Amino acid sequence: MVEDRGVSMRQIEVFRMVMRLGTANRAASALHVTQPAVTQLVQQLEIRSGLKLFERAKGKLMPTPEAHALMEEVTRVYDGLDAVQRKIVALRSHEETVLRIGSLHALAASAMPWGLAQFQRSYPRTRCQLLVDSSRVLREALFQGAVDLAFLGDEADTSGLASSVFYEVAAVCVMPAAHPLARKALLQAQDLQDIPLIGLSASDPAQRRLESALAQAGMQPRFVIETPYSATQCALVLAGAGLAVTNPLVAREYLALGLRALPLAFNVSFRAILAFKPQQAQSSAAQEFVSLCRRYVAAQGLAENSGPDKPLQP
Repeated sequence: MVEDRGVSMRQIEVFRMVMRLGTANRAASALHVTQPAVTQLVQQLEIRSGLKLFERAKGKLMPTPEAHALMEEVTRVYDGLDAVQRKIVALRSHEETVLRIGSLHALAASAMPWGLAQFQRSYPRTRCQLLVDSSRVLREALFQGAVDLAFLGDEADTSGLASSVFYEVAAVCVMPAAHPLARKALLQAQDLQDIPLIGLSASDPAQRRLESALAQAGMQPRFVIETPYSATQCALVLAGAGLAVTNPLVAREYLALGLRALPLAFNVSFRAILAFKPQQAQSSAAQEFVSLCRRYVAAQGLAENSGPDKPLQP
C-alpha cells in the first residue's frame, strides 16, 4: 500500500548511499547514523513510493531493477546539485563573471584604462569587455543586453533607461606649451579671435555650448577642423593644426606630451551620462567598477557635479 505522503530527501539520501556503498552498515557509517536507522529509512521509502527496491537475503540488501532505475534519476539530481554548488562558488569568487561596459570615446581615452586596471586588481577572475562607440550604438547595446552599463554623451536619448549624470566638467583650451597664449592663467573668449580652432562635431552639445558662449561674447570663431573626438582634437593640437576647447579629462592625458590646458573665463561644460537597463539589478562587480571610475574623476579635481544621486536634467 502506498502512503499519501511523498518521499523525503532524507530517505533519498539514505537510498543513494546504500546504492553507492552496497550495504546498510557502510551507508550508516558514511552518514554517521546507526544501521537500524538506515534500514528503517529504506523501508519507509519503499512504503511511500510503493516500490520494492531491495530483496532481503541473509541480512543483505540486493537492489531490484526498480532500484537501479530510480538510482539513475537520483544520480542526475545530485549531479545537478553539485553543479549548482560549483556555480555558487564560482559566482562568489567572480570566477565566471563577465562585466560588459559601454563607453563613449572621451572616457575610453581617460578614466577607463585606470578604472579597468584597478578593477582587475580587486576582481582578477572577472573578465571585462569594453565596447567603445557612439552614444546611439551604446544605447542600443543596453537595450539588447550586449552591455551591462554604459557611459554616454549628454546628447544621448535616455528614454527607457535608468540614467543619471556621471560627471559635469568645465572645458579647457589646449595648445602647445610654446604658444603665446600658454602664458596666460585664464583664457577669455576674445583671446580666441582669429585663432584656428579644432572643433567637435556640430551635433555635440559641448560644441553647441561653446559656439553659444562665443557668440554671446560677440565673437565669430574660426573653426578649421571638425572631429567627433576630444582625443583627436588633442592629437591635432599637438601636431600644430590649431587650438581646441575640449574635455579636460582627455586633455590631461596629453599634457606630458607637450600640451598646455588653460581654464576658460566663460562657461562651457562637458557631461557624461551613466545608464543602465531599467529593472535590472547591478552586480557587485559593476557597482565597484562605477565607483572606481567616479574615484578617478574626483581625483582629477575637475568635476562640477558627480555622483550617483545627481539626477539627469534635460
